[in-house]
Amino acid sequence: MSTPSRAPSRAPSFSIVICNYNYAQFVGQAIDSALAQRYPADKVEVVVVDDGSTDDSLAVLARYRDHPQVKVLQQPNRGQSAAFDAGVRAATGELVCLLDSDDLCLPDKLAGVAAWIASKAIDTERLFLCHDLILRDERTGESALDTWFQIVGIDKLDDIYDLDGRPMFFPFSVPTGLVFGRTLVTECLAAIPAWAFPRGADGALCPAALIRSGCVHYLRQSLGIYRIHSTNEFGSLRNGRYAPRIDLRDRTPRQLHFLDQWVDMADLEPAHHARARSYFRRWEKLQRMPTGDRGVAAARISIALIGRGDAAGVSASVTSALDQRYPACEVLLPAALSCPAMPDGADIRRYDDGADGADALTRLIAAARAASGESIVFLPVGDRLDRDFVERHLFYRQYGALVGVTCSDVRLITPGGELVHQNAFAQSGAWAQAVQQIPPFATGLSQWVAPPLAACMFRRDLLVELAGAPDGQPWPADMAEAGGWWPVQLALHTSGLLRFRETLCSVRLASGTQASYGWLSAPHTPDGRVIEPAVAGVTDWLRNWHAGHRDTLTARLPGAWQQRFPAWLDAQRG
Repeated sequence: MSTPSRAPSRAPSFSIVICNYNYAQFVGQAIDSALAQRYPADKVEVVVVDDGSTDDSLAVLARYRDHPQVKVLQQPNRGQSAAFDAGVRAATGELVCLLDSDDLCLPDKLAGVAAWIASKAIDTERLFLCHDLILRDERTGESALDTWFQIVGIDKLDDIYDLDGRPMFFPFSVPTGLVFGRTLVTECLAAIPAWAFPRGADGALCPAALIRSGCVHYLRQSLGIYRIHSTNEFGSLRNGRYAPRIDLRDRTPRQLHFLDQWVDMADLEPAHHARARSYFRRWEKLQRMPTGDRGVAAARISIALIGRGDAAGVSASVTSALDQRYPACEVLLPAALSCPAMPDGADIRRYDDGADGADALTRLIAAARAASGESIVFLPVGDRLDRDFVERHLFYRQYGALVGVTCSDVRLITPGGELVHQNAFAQSGAWAQAVQQIPPFATGLSQWVAPPLAACMFRRDLLVELAGAPDGQPWPADMAEAGGWWPVQLALHTSGLLRFRETLCSVRLASGTQASYGWLSAPHTPDGRVIEPAVAGVTDWLRNWHAGHRDTLTARLPGAWQQRFPAWLDAQRG
């Protein structure tokens, strides 16, 4: 939180920073509203940044170039974040108020903020304050029934919202309602990548300021007007009610990426850093996952340990499975696997993975049949999942097309736990896109497009309903021994595969295995031996598999799949 100090003995100075782009019809009114403050003129400066306008904005701004309180800056079009950053750098006031060029300050805005500061005896260097706003329809001149605080729910919060508060999507004002200590806003805007936030700068700036300052204060006076007009991107008024006009989800990944780094960049004291990290994780979860108030239940996810291993490897794998941030996870352990004592209440179940000599594929299918989750992760003993593995896989599934398997990047560790490589696929150049979907039949059986098994999350129903071998048709030896090769091929060529470049698990290299892309890009046995499945034999098996599951496949997959599958199989023989 901001550190209390003695009430200021004099009126603080203000800089009102206006960002303008092609709003010639509005920007003069915004400047006039800033200059019309009932506050000492020598304590007010107005900094206007024109962000490469192509309309008549420059002609409007020319009227103010000789005004003693106004600074006019011009720059090539770089977006809102860059414009506000340039304006703040030129500002000299102790406090900075942002103002969109199509909005207005009410005459008592600065006096109201100064009186609030004096009454609170608060330090202003890293102050973060939001005041309320009136929403006005410029077509009719009517104001919205609710103020901004009522629309976003701030009216139900305490006067101070801090890092221990319940995360909300946007407990802030839009730029016209924001007031900052100049030190705070300068630090935050300097850190925000302008190219990532050419619009919606407040979506990055406000949470960044909350993290850096520790809290946001609310002034419950309406001290500005948020104008709704035909060219508003953000929202509109319908029958006096505010209605969003854009879907902000496309900005969420950029917000999360920046703020995750900002928590560590902001040079916070250890206790403050811990609170900021905790807040970010809770806010991140809110952004990524639908909540119960939307009528969406959390999907159950199964994490099944596969194989055998030493006590240290078992403990590491089980601990990582139990430590997932996502709440609805079950952990399955092979019945014959020795396991250390687990915490009381842990959702752990045993399953029969077959006799000691059972092949790897048999073990995987046994785990899938014993699980109850909608999706399943197969975790070879010794491998470890990051705490947000499940949440991030589910996030990409929400915003991507329906797929049978999602795949993330891996870090490689030695049998002793030493780091060999942090993000093997991103650095190899093989995964050229940040997110890439591979549809059915886009690759052949001899091609391998997936990472090691621990980095994959499968739709479990595919494996349960489709993976059983037809009677009298045993799996080819190479296919059975590789284990994960068949579930990936099944998921890929029936529903598609989605892979993304986030490192979310640690894969323990088998003793004697070299950490090479050649090893990563080929199917291999659980003990690390690279194999090349006998494509001809697998193709024959697939024909029988297709015949044995025709009714199920017809019910689950479209007719186009049925037509293309035989031709694709023929092509596998070369």
